[in-house]
Amino acid sequence: MTWQYLYIFIIFAATGGTIAIAAFAWKHRDKTGAVCFAGMMLATAEWLFTSGMVSTAPTPKQAIFWVNPRYLGLTVMLAFFICFAIQYTGHQKWLTKRRYWILFSIPLLTQIILETNTLHHLWITDLVFSQDGILMGLDTVRYGPLFWPHTIYSYILVLAGIAMITHRAIHTFNIYREQSLIMLLGMSLPLLTSVTDAFLLIPNLKHPLAPLGFAFMGACFAWSMFKHRMLKIVPVARDSVIESMRDAMIVLDPNFYVVDVNPAALKLLELEASQVIGRTSAEIFQPWEEIFLQWHGKIVDQAEIQLNTNGKSTFFDLCISPLKDPHGVDKGRIIILRNITVYKETQHKLQESLDTVQALQEKLYEQTIHDPLTGLHNRRFLDEIMPHQINQAKRDNLPVSFLMMDLDHFKALNDKYGHDMGDLMLKHVARTLTENTRASDYAFRYGGEEFLVILPATPSQEAHLISERWHQKLQEHNIYSCGEKIIATISIGIAAYTPDQPATENALVNADTAMYQAKAQGRNRTIIYEAKE
Repeated sequence: MTWQYLYIFIIFAATGGTIAIAAFAWKHRDKTGAVCFAGMMLATAEWLFTSGMVSTAPTPKQAIFWVNPRYLGLTVMLAFFICFAIQYTGHQKWLTKRRYWILFSIPLLTQIILETNTLHHLWITDLVFSQDGILMGLDTVRYGPLFWPHTIYSYILVLAGIAMITHRAIHTFNIYREQSLIMLLGMSLPLLTSVTDAFLLIPNLKHPLAPLGFAFMGACFAWSMFKHRMLKIVPVARDSVIESMRDAMIVLDPNFYVVDVNPAALKLLELEASQVIGRTSAEIFQPWEEIFLQWHGKIVDQAEIQLNTNGKSTFFDLCISPLKDPHGVDKGRIIILRNITVYKETQHKLQESLDTVQALQEKLYEQTIHDPLTGLHNRRFLDEIMPHQINQAKRDNLPVSFLMMDLDHFKALNDKYGHDMGDLMLKHVARTLTENTRASDYAFRYGGEEFLVILPATPSQEAHLISERWHQKLQEHNIYSCGEKIIATISIGIAAYTPDQPATENALVNADTAMYQAKAQGRNRTIIYEAKE
């Protein structure tokens, strides 16, 4: 008698436990498979409750009343179980709307058959209960012709779900493997006890063992949830990851036939899966044959390629990796194409911006080292170029000539003709110097009406000849103001720097001294500086 109390206690305690598990699963319904798991546990609770009501019914008639509702929980539980197994193991794409309807229409159809069983006896032909202690015991049960196909269908669902979870346990990480193994352990006893009950393997057994098996299942699932974080940490299906990838993925076998593609690859190829699977890589990449031929059969860590898609150029990062089994045997190639067009366009725009900034910087720099009126270099640039010229002279052991010059009678010119004419005269002299110097020479507006020209690798005598040409050009090209011819003349002083001189500053000072000597001797001439004895 004591075991009967324990039997009833276990059934109703398991009912409450499975309801709690269902509530916990519903709380985590955002996780993969959680909704189906909650539905499965709720249906299990209904089946346990109605099984308990059958066993505790006071009369055989009331026991028979609870038999039909008990099958509802069982059939709905099986539908939810297979859906959960499919989702948990990463095969959600199998569960189309049509298959959902088929799986959940069978419990409804089964219940209709049970409720009308008294008319046709296709499910149960004979069912007899009698009192056995405090419980209602089963004396006789004979099944009709529809019971066995349904039973076979039910076990097919159970075995299919177990097979999928077993495969997941073998090919996954440890934490998911532990979850899967505990689920398999929990399902083993219900499977064993239900087979025992359905096929009457224990003679004269009056009370079903399946409720005890399902109570054990609930305990295992509770252990998995609280100990191994089931439904908190759910494996993300690799198929789902691949399907949702933005990168195009194409898998080839060792003979370069396409065996798998993801939606991103189909979009790129503008083909259906049926048009791609089973074809060679050469066939599917035919529009870009020249590009892909150079990568055929190779392993590529990373390469940028440009494809013409939809009439415009698209840039991709290409990666071709080997596929090998656990034993290192070659199983083919996986091609990943990542669209980097936005990156390349952004890079191009950034480069254009950098080029613009660089051009502006160069323009600004040119403005800072040039005199705005004459276009010649200014004294700021002289400070930059002087050390370079001196070092170059030392390396080459060649002299550098400095020609300091002053526009004669400039103040009088300004007073008589105005500042506009003065500016025009300064431009005239600057243009003459620019047009009659070498590319390696440097011309400066030194200040006011003073100019400086640096002639690298030029001795003072040669510099004198060059200055005479400037005098001649200025004489040949005159400026007119109100019909009056104005002749520009300049006084020039030359000083040469040689590598054996101790100080560079002396060259400029000496050139300036020679220039004043030229002005003192009557202007419009060139004087070479001669050191005093």
